Amino acid sequence: MSADEFVVRTGKRADAPAAARLWVMSAEEHTAYDTVYTTAPNAEKTMRRFLDDLSTSGYSCLFVAEVAGDIVGFASGELREGSSAFDARTWAAVEDVYVLPKLRSRGIGRALLAACRNWAQEKGANGITLQVAAKNERARKFYDELGFREISVYKILEF
Repeated sequence: MSADEFVVRTGKRADAPAAARLWVMSAEEHTAYDTVYTTAPNAEKTMRRFLDDLSTSGYSCLFVAEVAGDIVGFASGELREGSSAFDARTWAAVEDVYVLPKLRSRGIGRALLAACRNWAQEKGANGITLQVAAKNERARKFYDELGFREISVYKILEF
């Protein structure tokens, strides 16, 4: 797929339902990595409201990728201040990046993250942070190729 076959644009309120459906698909895929990603029964509705809010805030972003008018991927994030115990930094925390499986490895994810990067730079952020499932080797490799580096490991202990 070439760059002219998809479009990445800023998400609007009207895009929230489609992005929320994609978010649920992402969560379902993530459940294969760990059951901690199992969604609540009302997850899509919750995400629809959340993504709707992101699309209208100056401190958060929503980008969508379209092919032939259909939303096939999205990225979302928000600005966060780093800990006051460290040098002052503002980070664009990318919360979600998802592209339909059949359209992966065609540049859509890269374009979504480029949009996030441009937005973060326009907002004066010092960089981008994100989390990735430990067992999601494909995504980890993808982020490494984009220049991300691992600086900490997130662990949980369930009871």
